[in-house]
Amino acid sequence: MKVVIIDDEINGRETVRQYLSFYCDDVEVIGEANSVESGVELLSKQTPDIVFLDIQMQDGTGFNLLEKLPQRNFKVIFVTAYDQYALKAIKFSAADYILKPVDPDEFVDAVQRVQAELAAQQNKQTKDNRLDELLTISKKNDFTKVGLPTSEGIQFVKVDDIVRCEADGPYTQVFMSTGERIMVSKNLKIYEDLFAGNNFLRIHKSHLINTSYIDKYMNTGGDGGSVAMADGSVVEVSRRKKDELLSMLK
Repeated sequence: MKVVIIDDEINGRETVRQYLSFYCDDVEVIGEANSVESGVELLSKQTPDIVFLDIQMQDGTGFNLLEKLPQRNFKVIFVTAYDQYALKAIKFSAADYILKPVDPDEFVDAVQRVQAELAAQQNKQTKDNRLDELLTISKKNDFTKVGLPTSEGIQFVKVDDIVRCEADGPYTQVFMSTGERIMVSKNLKIYEDLFAGNNFLRIHKSHLINTSYIDKYMNTGGDGGSVAMADGSVVEVSRRKKDELLSMLK
């Protein structure tokens, strides 16, 4: 697997390089860059499988870099000190979003997931360009649909058809009104931010629900009670979220 590292801080590049060497097998670093401009030049010449990309750099952002590339047939793992860009990162179909200082376990988990995805795509004649698909949606400001990154590709679903989302370690299970359940390779926090203002509320550390699908609120089930959803599930409400939920339901 070929890798490119783009970060304007030498310590940032060195950390990624060392973690790849210590913890990841069959990985070759084929280039490094320290700016948007040098990153664009490097990626115009190299064909990596993964780009480890910083967000804030001296001459722009990692998003600026991606927009400058006519073709982006690689996975992107953002490595940044800033947590406020997670929402924008998912619109660019980032494979993962890792905060500095980088946790080795989180780093290895991200690389292994990408390696698994690439292995599953080896028999395809061409790679689907996830970055282009989601960039087009974000430019149109079309949030009626969302792309859910799975191990097999990106599944586009209507936001209004999502009943609830449930944390499953570093992944998220998305429950649809059709009864379908989709395992997504992103954490719940990203979807909490993405669906903000669209009748969604995170009522528990493990549960984000579409309040349009609530059948009944009940005082039983925990300190904050619970809600019965239209799909037949019963979801616990945390005590600190109870008042916010009841206010939305009035």
